[in-house]
Amino acid sequence: MNLLKHAFWVARVFCRRSAIKPSVNSPFSSTCNWHNRTLAMPKRKASSRVADAAVAKKAKAAEEDPELKYDAEWSDYGPRGGPKNLPPVFVLSGPSIKGSKKIAGFDIDMTLIVPASGRTFPTGPSDWKFMNDKVKPKLQSEHEAGYKIVFFTNQRGMEKDHTSPDGWKGKVKKIINELNIPVQVFVATGENDMRKPGTKMWDLMVKDHNKGIKPDMSESYYVGDAAGRAKDWAPGKKKDFSCGDRMFAANVGIKFMTPEEYFYDEKPAPFSWYSIDPAEVIKTSKEKRKDSYHSKDKELIIMVGIPASGKSSFVRKYLLPHGYSHVNRDTLNTPAKCIAATKEAIKSGKSVVVDNTNPSKAARSDYIDLAKNAKYKVRCFVVDTPKEIAHHLNYMRQTQTNGKVRRIPKVAYNVYKKNYEEPQKAEKIDEIVKIPFEPTFEGAKDKELFLQWTGE
Repeated sequence: MNLLKHAFWVARVFCRRSAIKPSVNSPFSSTCNWHNRTLAMPKRKASSRVADAAVAKKAKAAEEDPELKYDAEWSDYGPRGGPKNLPPVFVLSGPSIKGSKKIAGFDIDMTLIVPASGRTFPTGPSDWKFMNDKVKPKLQSEHEAGYKIVFFTNQRGMEKDHTSPDGWKGKVKKIINELNIPVQVFVATGENDMRKPGTKMWDLMVKDHNKGIKPDMSESYYVGDAAGRAKDWAPGKKKDFSCGDRMFAANVGIKFMTPEEYFYDEKPAPFSWYSIDPAEVIKTSKEKRKDSYHSKDKELIIMVGIPASGKSSFVRKYLLPHGYSHVNRDTLNTPAKCIAATKEAIKSGKSVVVDNTNPSKAARSDYIDLAKNAKYKVRCFVVDTPKEIAHHLNYMRQTQTNGKVRRIPKVAYNVYKKNYEEPQKAEKIDEIVKIPFEPTFEGAKDKELFLQWTGE
């Protein structure tokens, strides 16, 4: 209790014991006439309260966004957009970050830090501590050995509004200041094409943020906890939530280690990729497509297949070069516009391919009626791509288009499955054609992308 409050308390006690009523009831401006004298609690000046508030605000800002010890600052990579107006990637870099042929890459959460509260997820930006007492000296030692320390991390919570971008950036500054070494940081802000296990954050680092030095892949490495380990890979340990960090290192072409292997020299634990092996898919694919699928007759072709199964790639390769009119909801946006475009194509005497998922009789019926009324032949092409491969192509397509085509959410596959009705000739379909999955590529870059591990 400070002196001012103590004096006020003494005055109130005297008033009560003397049965003298205070002249003002408010405890914050209380007075009492005691022996004809007024005792009053002095009021603080408004200017003092404003000054105190300003100091507190400044202290809070410094706590949330501390000054970095090193000459580096945050910048955006790529245009801002989406509901949260975020760039695809935030980059922390600057003059203090030297280029190096040796890159020591790290994930952050559950690799270098854990919640100090002991909870599964941090309660806020200040809820962290180093994972163990080896983190700081180990990273300092690698820095002294000529490695550039780089954090590559996914922070999908920013896009989903679970994580404050500014709060997270401030936390990373604190981590770096505590490490007491320069660190470069790349953070993917959502479900975009820059996200691990894709290599685009690594590629960005090499292209624009390593002083023109090409990394030595044999000396570089990446450490992360998403390693595909099963439940009880060590006594009492939970299953890894993904294999994304191991995939990232494999896609880049550098050595991978878990935190346990890196900091404690533990032996590697058994793991699963939690995904198809794209190289094995190419190796074991037996079915081949025909050389051609077009017809000289006027016809309507209805494509049927799960999202990202390769329908549009098939259409571009086998049908569009032969003059088919392309009806696709991805470009036309609504079913009504797709129907209108089909009517217009038939009216002009062109063959038409309806390139949508078309899972149900109801989804196909309006197109079939239009074709039959115009005496067009109707064929249904069922793209027979396994779901696991479609998921892989889903990731690949987002990367191919530099994020212009967003990854289809998993719920879309569940909706397709729920609505699916196998096409039947009873729907007035003249021919049903199965299109096998065949790993053919439009160029070397596409094959390179296909061979990358995907999933999380």
